[in-house]
Amino acid sequence: MGKSKCDRLRGKRTHGYGNTKNARGSGCTGGKGRAGSTKHKFTKYYMTFGTKITQKPKEKLVTVTLERLNEIAKDRKEIDLKEIGVQKILGKGKLLKPITIKNAKYVTPTAKAKIEESGGKIE
Repeated sequence: MGKSKCDRLRGKRTHGYGNTKNARGSGCTGGKGRAGSTKHKFTKYYMTFGTKITQKPKEKLVTVTLERLNEIAKDRKEIDLKEIGVQKILGKGKLLKPITIKNAKYVTPTAKAKIEESGGKIE
């Protein structure tokens, strides 16, 4: 049985393919997949001519915990979150008395359960 082509060409740089760039895999095409997408293939993946690529910043919500609500509502039975400038209620702590909360944009499920457990409402 004779030697295989690979064995015969062992030690030769090109293995019979001539110039090295002719048998380089994906080397001549600039890489496989998204290789080079930050450099020479940038326009293919990221550029859209005539429009700017911008991301809108996430809305920063002003939050308040149930512990802090206890401090805010010492003598009150109702709290208007719009007056205070709060959008979201978080469920840390416990409510010590029933409080009616108005204009709550977001309420976590834990906070909602604790408010209803103490006898309060969310409107």
